[in-house]
Amino acid sequence: MKKKCIALVCALVLVLTLLPGKASASGLFFLGLNDSLMPQSGQLTPIQSGGWVYVPATVFNNRVTGVNFGVYYGFTDNNESMIFYNLSGKKMTFNLMDGTATADGSAPPVPSKVIVRGGAYYVPAYAICRYFGLTYSFETTEYGPFLRIKDGRAVLHDSLFINSCESTMRSRYNAYQQSIAPPEEVVKPAQPEKPAPKFSLYLGVRGAAGSDLTALFNGLANVRASAVVFFPAESVADCADQIRQAAGRGHRVGLIPSGDTPEARLKSVRAGADLVEKIIRQEFWFVLGGDQELADAGYLCWSAGYNTAASGTATQLYDGMVKYGENRKNVRILLDGRASGANLSGALRQLHQDGDTFLVPRETRY
Repeated sequence: MKKKCIALVCALVLVLTLLPGKASASGLFFLGLNDSLMPQSGQLTPIQSGGWVYVPATVFNNRVTGVNFGVYYGFTDNNESMIFYNLSGKKMTFNLMDGTATADGSAPPVPSKVIVRGGAYYVPAYAICRYFGLTYSFETTEYGPFLRIKDGRAVLHDSLFINSCESTMRSRYNAYQQSIAPPEEVVKPAQPEKPAPKFSLYLGVRGAAGSDLTALFNGLANVRASAVVFFPAESVADCADQIRQAAGRGHRVGLIPSGDTPEARLKSVRAGADLVEKIIRQEFWFVLGGDQELADAGYLCWSAGYNTAASGTATQLYDGMVKYGENRKNVRILLDGRASGANLSGALRQLHQDGDTFLVPRETRY
């Protein structure tokens, strides 16, 4: 009995040493996978909740990270559960409905709840690492908390790895501090001597695999705008998380056809549409472009009158949209998801302040 008590105390001490302390005031959270420092993005940045660290499920998607831990995940057909597994037969199941979890051949994971934020799924890092035999370590640095997950292929000791990342962390910290400083630029109309013209907008967004659209979605939410978010038809599987995020935030999902002929483009859309409907359990209608074959097949062909640039300040993006819509009542604008989410949000906010109307794209009106 005494030995069991000692073992229990030791296990508790181990868990407490792995729990994060107070979050850094910098607002940044760094993630290392083996000997690679991951970029700061909504797909890869950990969060803290209830004293535990959670990571986006995409941390275990080697196509996103470039690091393959041999741990994979997917959803049940009814989307009620999320399953993590490896090729050795180990399986951990998170019930998304009641917040419980089970692990084959092991005690239930702690914590057991999956957190959903902005359409992204965050899973308990410690529970998954412990079950699948990965090493979990947490450090507090002057630039923000640092989580490292590794397997037997990692070379550097934690302290050496963090030291090797210090210059990059410092650069990201300085960039973050500048981003939260009061903005110097104030978006102004192209012709301040007269009121900006008022018009109505249908918005589209061009997405891509690996792109983080969270900032842009936040900007759309701030002006209560809905959009059609288009993803490449051949990359639907790689964009599954962004597709769920877009649908979860009330936007329509569309596809960008691929192929050199109308027949090839129609084939790509049909294949992509089947996957989209499985991912979000919604019927699919919108495609980007104007092929008659797509329209004859029943798809709604969405053509933008104006395409925003992939770069540019908030003022430049705003000026371009205003100039295009000046003599038009209704306009369709395609926002490039590669552009800065903050700059696009600033342009949309100014349009909203001008009194312009954001129209909701529907199957019967777009």
